[in-house]
Amino acid sequence: MSVTTWSGTTDAGDVTVIEITFPRMRVQLLSLGAAIREVDVPDRDGTLGGVHLALPTVADHAIRPLNPHLGATLGRYANRIAGGTFVLDGVEYPLDVNNGPNTLHGGSMGWDRLIWNVDEISDDDSSARIRFSLISPDADMGFPGTVSARTTYVLSDGRIETHYEATTDAPTVISMANHAYWNLAGSHSIADHELQVPAARKLVYDEFQIPTGIVDVESTPYDMRASRVLGPILEATGGLDDCYLLEGAEGDMRLGAVLTHPATGRVLRVFTDAPGMQVYSGNNLRSPFEVHQSMSLETQRMPDAPNQPELGPCVLRPGEHYATTTLLEFGTSTT
Repeated sequence: MSVTTWSGTTDAGDVTVIEITFPRMRVQLLSLGAAIREVDVPDRDGTLGGVHLALPTVADHAIRPLNPHLGATLGRYANRIAGGTFVLDGVEYPLDVNNGPNTLHGGSMGWDRLIWNVDEISDDDSSARIRFSLISPDADMGFPGTVSARTTYVLSDGRIETHYEATTDAPTVISMANHAYWNLAGSHSIADHELQVPAARKLVYDEFQIPTGIVDVESTPYDMRASRVLGPILEATGGLDDCYLLEGAEGDMRLGAVLTHPATGRVLRVFTDAPGMQVYSGNNLRSPFEVHQSMSLETQRMPDAPNQPELGPCVLRPGEHYATTTLLEFGTSTT
């Protein structure tokens, strides 16, 4: 295993690039957005290949029209908040609106657009630990409270474990997530991939992609409790952009998804202690990428929970410690 670092100049400022190389995996991280940039893993024949969408240069990642949150840490609140506002403890907080009438992924300058501090780069014989930190000031994109956030990647051969943490000096809302874009074939489409999501329920939405209720997936195109080829699902739905309710209590690690590419044998398993997972099939990707070129499996709290508390907890108060973990396991199948 080796760990190398260098700095790249971008429009957002100097970005630290950290590359971790194992015998059977290579990962590149960026301080811009505390992001995953590149991941190479082997196919069933042992040939390494890229499985995550990345722009040609590090500098490209700071160009907003080119970068749809590629592999970045989302915050202060992942997914959508309706009407760009919420009420907490009787006070209404207007937010930065950047998605129609809504706030998406924390606003137009969410945490994925910021350069994080690199607090730790350490390794031993079998693993590496990279910790990024960020101070989000009070009223950042309209959110209350000064928040101290950390994203820590713990990497070993075939595994990426991500720990998100946050504390605050005033009541606020928080939901951190990673917006990776996976394509296990390194191809132009995920139609030949298979996806399993062992969840019996998902959210339904209005025309602005705001939750209006919860439905069972049984007997619908969204039922992926058994692994299914994505091509017919994309045709039936026009593309996935849906939050699934994962079984079990928040804080308990469990399987969230299994993404497979039968032709190469590559398999990605996602484990998380988050209550939900946004399944997004790259419906809005544009040049240099293509529509439905990737699959995002974003483990998170429920969208619009600040306005719909029945969807689950989302408030962080002084003295409390927000923490959530997601584990990615890469492997191969024999058939």
